[in-house]
Amino acid sequence: MIKRTCNIRGQIYRLTTWGQPQAQAWLFLHGFMGSAADFAPIAAELNGYRICLDLIGFGPQAPTVPARRLSMVAQITDLTLILAELGVTQVKLVGYSMGGRLALGFTLAQPQLVHHLYLESSTAGLADRQQREQRQRHDHELAVQLRTTGLPAFVAVWEQLPLFASQRQMPPIQQHRMRQQRLQQNPENLAASLEQMGTGSQPNFWSQLPQMTTPTTLIVGGRDQKFYQIAQRLRKLIPKAKLVVLTDAGHNTHFEVPEQFINLLKDGC
Repeated sequence: MIKRTCNIRGQIYRLTTWGQPQAQAWLFLHGFMGSAADFAPIAAELNGYRICLDLIGFGPQAPTVPARRLSMVAQITDLTLILAELGVTQVKLVGYSMGGRLALGFTLAQPQLVHHLYLESSTAGLADRQQREQRQRHDHELAVQLRTTGLPAFVAVWEQLPLFASQRQMPPIQQHRMRQQRLQQNPENLAASLEQMGTGSQPNFWSQLPQMTTPTTLIVGGRDQKFYQIAQRLRKLIPKAKLVVLTDAGHNTHFEVPEQFINLLKDGC
């Protein structure tokens, strides 16, 4: 395991890699309030060149970054430059939740760079304009709440969302690890991310899905009915998509059932 940094357009990205550098690699993109540590236990069990990174603005003690750098377009540009700096020309791309939205956007923008796409608990955005505007208002309200009440109070409320109910059944030591990761984030970056990279601000990708040629695996937890329904819609529209349901998990399948998640990636190699 090697830790390194990349200076991309004046901003520092922190990376963790395994294996010898080569043109083909695994690339893992974490979710909101996550970091490279999210997928590290998964990446460590795979073969080949593997890359986990702190998405810009995330991770322990991340410096405050310009809000514009947190947008979908800006991050797709940064990821393209990171891969070029590493000498990687094709990836097996794994994205969870917010990272899944970015992974989908990256694949649509740079299909030649993605050998296989793995979307975990992800969406293609909101097709309805009114729904997008409503979600933008909701995400802005969350950002205001975060800036007003502070990070510990925000995390306490976040952990009680129905989406994460199954995580409350995890062993206390794992719940504590997840909580500490959330509490080590930069609150201003989190607030800006809600406004720049929330589902309401994400482009509507639904209309582009039928033109996708990238083999895609949709991963969802059986206890996450909301994203199971979204995954079913994705499967119908993406020509080379297959859906895998990990029945004993909720929203964060790689955290809740890591062995099943690892075996799924190995089988897809």
